[in-house]
Amino acid sequence: MDTHMMPSPATALDLSRRAILAGMGGLAIAVSLPARAQQGASPVPATNAAAAGANAQGGMLTAYVVVKPDSKIVMISPTTEMGQGSQTAHAAIIADELGVDIASVTVETAIPADAYRWGGSMGSGGSWGVRRWSAHLHRAAAQAREMLVQAAAARWKVDPASVTLADGRLSSGKNSLPIGEVAADAAKLTPPENPTLRDRTTFRYVGHKVPRLDIPAKVRGQQVYSLDFRLPGMLYACARLNPVFHGDIARFDEAPALAVKGVKKVVKVKDGVAVLADTVWAAIKGADALTVTLAPSPQDKISSTALAAMMREGLGAAQAAPSKNNGDVDAAFKAAAKTVTADYAVPYISHAPMETWSSTALFKDGKLEIWAPTQVQDRSLRTAAATAGIANEAVTLHTLSLGGGFGRRLVDDGVPGSVQCAMAMPGTPVKFFWRREDEMERGYYRPAQMARLTGALDAKGNLTGLAIRTTGPSMRREFLPGSLKDGELDGSSVQDLTDLRYGLPNYRLDYAMRHVAVTAAPWRAVGATQNAFFLECFIDELAAAAGKDPVAFRRELLKDDARALKVVETAAAKGNWGAKLPPGHAQGFAYFASFNALSAHVVEASIVDGVPKVHKVTAVLDCGSVVLPDGARSQMEGGVIMSLSTALFEAVTVLDGKAEQRNFDSYRLMRISEAPAVDVHFIESGESLGGVGEPGLPPTTPALVNALSTALGRRIRSLPVVEALQA
Repeated sequence: MDTHMMPSPATALDLSRRAILAGMGGLAIAVSLPARAQQGASPVPATNAAAAGANAQGGMLTAYVVVKPDSKIVMISPTTEMGQGSQTAHAAIIADELGVDIASVTVETAIPADAYRWGGSMGSGGSWGVRRWSAHLHRAAAQAREMLVQAAAARWKVDPASVTLADGRLSSGKNSLPIGEVAADAAKLTPPENPTLRDRTTFRYVGHKVPRLDIPAKVRGQQVYSLDFRLPGMLYACARLNPVFHGDIARFDEAPALAVKGVKKVVKVKDGVAVLADTVWAAIKGADALTVTLAPSPQDKISSTALAAMMREGLGAAQAAPSKNNGDVDAAFKAAAKTVTADYAVPYISHAPMETWSSTALFKDGKLEIWAPTQVQDRSLRTAAATAGIANEAVTLHTLSLGGGFGRRLVDDGVPGSVQCAMAMPGTPVKFFWRREDEMERGYYRPAQMARLTGALDAKGNLTGLAIRTTGPSMRREFLPGSLKDGELDGSSVQDLTDLRYGLPNYRLDYAMRHVAVTAAPWRAVGATQNAFFLECFIDELAAAAGKDPVAFRRELLKDDARALKVVETAAAKGNWGAKLPPGHAQGFAYFASFNALSAHVVEASIVDGVPKVHKVTAVLDCGSVVLPDGARSQMEGGVIMSLSTALFEAVTVLDGKAEQRNFDSYRLMRISEAPAVDVHFIESGESLGGVGEPGLPPTTPALVNALSTALGRRIRSLPVVEALQA
């Protein structure tokens, strides 16, 4: 997960997918693209089949389009499918631009190769799955269409201009044939550099309701996730890990494990031990039987209580890494008729994917083949190669569907154990897996953070100055070790606060790092999740201090930004802002811009006997243009529910270097019965494509908290809400 909306100093974290993944190495081949395709990072990958690497096959016209002899289409996707529907969007683009029925298109995730690397590496995150690849895939499909047209024209000896392609058939006068009949001839041609793109008004799928391609298999229980994947003769390897962050196991007694029926071997792996057996249950029983001694760790004494004290000190520290300093904030404070200050806090939260880590590896004849549920193909491939001590070229990585990602699989922490187990059993495939407790304890989290916000209001209640200090552990130091030093600016800590669309003549933003070595990584929407909560709840506090309606106050701040103002106005109208509500109910509003998209939400909620209840969420998104409306709506709905869950219930607390929450009995998620109605609306602004999977999440939490604060009659400034209500 990431964002390209963060121009920042060299020390800041550039959270663009290009920067994160390019930092992991790799090479992209540049080609020139027409203006329509110039979105995202440059250089862009080549579209020709020569760049497809191990994905090359008969009938491959471009690296993304394969036409089979029976006219079926295989779309080779450069992104991971983790439930967000991006591969269905890719199929829709290919079907429309090529001129075939989407029912004839199947999608395969690419084996890493140059054609699927943007900015030097292959991976998925940051709501880039559609917006980065949309124009590129349109071009690749248009190239394939023109190659098929040329091949048909040559066969019929007619002018290519007379040949059309529709519904999977090529036609010219009385001549007509299915595209599969000329696919082999077309594959011999060179893709045209500047193909003609179809008019969007002719599209049957892009911009229209399209059923998700992966839903039927999921409904039937046929979808193969990593834990489902099987190979003949496969062994199962259950991990036994040190629960202390970055901790290891000093020694172990393998005899009790080997005494368990079915156990074949015990292998030392990264951060622990794995027990290999011929069944899952035997591997689990063997892992439980092991006697282990944990290695001492510098993290043994880390606690949430101590970290909170460090962050509170950081809020008022004299030294901090600057991110923004416009105008004269101090002068604005001195001249203010009123100043308002508030401190906010969020805890660590877990990605908590339903599917725990697993991957299957086979080491044979000096080569490694691995099947993994990863968001970062090239990073995982390189880690596998380094673990095995072989060249990258000796590793083949297959991407399996993810049973939940949310940024969790941007980390390759389970890969070394998979490789070590496979190398211990050459020629035998091994599935290495973590149990739920391992996933919760040794997972990566959104870091705990605090923020202090101070605003200056003049006599008319206008916001004349704003200062924001964020503080907490660095996500980047854990996600990309060695990338930041103490005192430097972690851009995720100020993500989407750097360049606010609010009109602020005087604005200061900085960050005081207070780091502890608790594993952290991008969590859905990354820093925008906590930063929207900090900012948008404080905007409500400023509106109250100014004696103004929260939406009216935001209108004033956005009066010179027509696009943002339309998002706010639409949300207020669709959410019936200011309408008469049932007794005890209250509304909350929030607006936030992230991932090149603008979103505003209205939440209706109440508190009954001290228990919060969410009744309805109205969400509005301007992401430029919607490629797959049904998928976009699902992503917005999912983001809303995920945000409500984290706001109300979720928290990871640390004691003695370990997470205290080890399973879902202690890590509380929102239940289906607690989910509200979610009403989603899109604005087609025609601006450059923005994200969808993440920008709907950040405004939800502050809109909820603003509603509950109104219902409660006092401000809630820390999460999760259920704990704040008990304070």
